[in-house]
Amino acid sequence: MPATDPTTVALTGQLPFILSTGAILSLPLSYLLLRLYRRALLRGMNRRGKKPVEGGETSRAGRSEPTPLPAGEFKLTVLDATSPTRTGEAGALFHRARSAPWRAGMIHGAGAVVFAAVMAFCFLRSSNTEILPLRYLILFWVYTWPIVPTLALVAAPRRRTKILLAVAHGAVFVALGAAALARSPESSIGQLAVLWLSTNLPPTLLLLVFLIRRVRAVGPLVVTFMVMALTGSNLLLSVLDRHQALLRSVAEAGFALGLGGTGVFWGLSLIGFLFFAIPGWFALQWIRRRYRAKGMNDQSLILDALWLLFGITYSVGLVFEGAAWILSGLAAFGAYKATVLAGFRVGGGVDAPNRDARLLVLRVFSLGKRSEELFDAVTRHWRYLGDVRLISGPDLAATTVEPHEFLDFLSGRLDRQFIDGTEALEQRLKELDTRPDFDGRFRVNDFFCHDDTWQMTLRRLVKASDVVLMDLRGFSPQNAGCAYELHELVGTAPLERVVIATDATTDAGFMEQTLRNAWRAMPPDSPNRSAEARAQTVRLPSSADQGLFTLLGLLCTATEGTKA
Repeated sequence: MPATDPTTVALTGQLPFILSTGAILSLPLSYLLLRLYRRALLRGMNRRGKKPVEGGETSRAGRSEPTPLPAGEFKLTVLDATSPTRTGEAGALFHRARSAPWRAGMIHGAGAVVFAAVMAFCFLRSSNTEILPLRYLILFWVYTWPIVPTLALVAAPRRRTKILLAVAHGAVFVALGAAALARSPESSIGQLAVLWLSTNLPPTLLLLVFLIRRVRAVGPLVVTFMVMALTGSNLLLSVLDRHQALLRSVAEAGFALGLGGTGVFWGLSLIGFLFFAIPGWFALQWIRRRYRAKGMNDQSLILDALWLLFGITYSVGLVFEGAAWILSGLAAFGAYKATVLAGFRVGGGVDAPNRDARLLVLRVFSLGKRSEELFDAVTRHWRYLGDVRLISGPDLAATTVEPHEFLDFLSGRLDRQFIDGTEALEQRLKELDTRPDFDGRFRVNDFFCHDDTWQMTLRRLVKASDVVLMDLRGFSPQNAGCAYELHELVGTAPLERVVIATDATTDAGFMEQTLRNAWRAMPPDSPNRSAEARAQTVRLPSSADQGLFTLLGLLCTATEGTKA
């Protein structure tokens, strides 16, 4: 097939251009949209609900009614990040929390094996190259590279583990390359290096663009839209280029409007972009429906985009042997997806737990990136035990935003997500997603609250959750909302169900005094009144991934006895 064949040119030139341009443009656009999303969220949080909250909400911290002093004693237990984890039921939960992500990673690994096997076969078959065992094995291993970023997303919470995964993959490739050089003197180290770099470096760089933590939650959505819209721009220009008479007519119309050649070009590009933006929007709506129907989740959306990007990129180079080989990447992706779905189906969603453990996360909103890192590290494991609840805030907006919430924001309908009174709260509680997805992971249920509805929502969430993680890093007298939450926890939740995370930035004296004040002021019906109250805190080091498993162990221990 000639290199100038229009189909070959489109698949080897325009397709990579669309993918790379779409990914690159998606980065600043995602940043901008998330910034606007945070502003919209803050505006909604600072407003008052349209419907009055029945009975009003009075801060426990500010109540002045005299109450009898508790009969027990208040104690504060401070643990360091190396404290041991208990055994028994808590130990079983802890083992599942630690192992489930890696077991899920093994299923994705099986999908990677099938994906790479298909791609290696297509590479050799497209060029009519003899399929020799070592040659096939080297190509096979090159095509397994996407499992490294996959495991980094699914199972590897620590940076050191991610680096070790990449080094291990490279070490195997070096070993295979050494075997190939020993058997084929005509081969060279340079050829092997070029093979790996030309195959994996471009898609890896594109992948990193929309997998940056700050935009990861919406990156696949924005990339999907941008790729479809850019396809329209290129397609319209390609069609006109093949029909010169029509192109001259369009150009003359543009000249008549006072546009020059450059203006006509960009005008046509914009028209094609806007025209294909319509199916791009419908594609996002399809993703939204699939997400709501639990056909996909936040993790599978990112992983599907990852493997599809690698599959398409890998197949572009095969098009020179025939346009139909562009389908090899889609076939490999389909084989990967079928293997993963079958793996989770056979494994029952990574061995679903006997009972789910509902986790409520409270935190200091001003922590920003630190809050994101700890939340991501904890929930990566906890979501195999039960769902996670939290009151939405700007600190975790980029981490917890779901497709339907993001699309509501783009449609100007984010306000309908906010709880504006007791009826909306009851409806939201009825709609809680407490069932695991196909991969055994539970979801994050976030509650959008106005200034006069968050306290009411907090009280209900404390009662409806099995265990509470309160991130008090950075806690000080300026955090009046967190002080209220401490009073609410002492008054509503058994303290053995509560784990408090602190670090060097926590005002420990003020925190302890707040807890003691809350204990003295707790209502007569508090579960902590008739017994010794013991609040557990764990002091974390500066890095979120250090002390993670101690924190997880304490949370698992806190679930003991919460359910029959």
